[in-house]
Amino acid sequence: MKPSFDTMTAPALIVAGDNDQSHLSTRGPDWFTDPYTYSPGNKSLLTLFEAEHSLGGIPGYEVAETTDESPARVALIQHLITAFLRSALHPEDTSWQAVATAREEDPDPLGKLRSK
Repeated sequence: MKPSFDTMTAPALIVAGDNDQSHLSTRGPDWFTDPYTYSPGNKSLLTLFEAEHSLGGIPGYEVAETTDESPARVALIQHLITAFLRSALHPEDTSWQAVATAREEDPDPLGKLRSK
């Protein structure tokens, strides 16, 4: 059965790891991409290569352990989220377009960014 995300119309950035295995679903990593796949409107999906659920070191507030530590991945997520929010809150801001272009031109990317 297809999940219903019809009411998720606001712009959103979804971040998922391609090695994320949830205990809440048996489907595998693609389960985390459903909000991008099935919701209408302006959405972007960052799929991080070789990333597990903690996305390189972000398991929770004041939590130190991770299964896939990657400071570079954490820095990329911070950079993309900051640019996304700046552009979402200030439409004249071009930060998001700049980081999206940089992702396309990166010769050794940590992930893939798609937008619709």
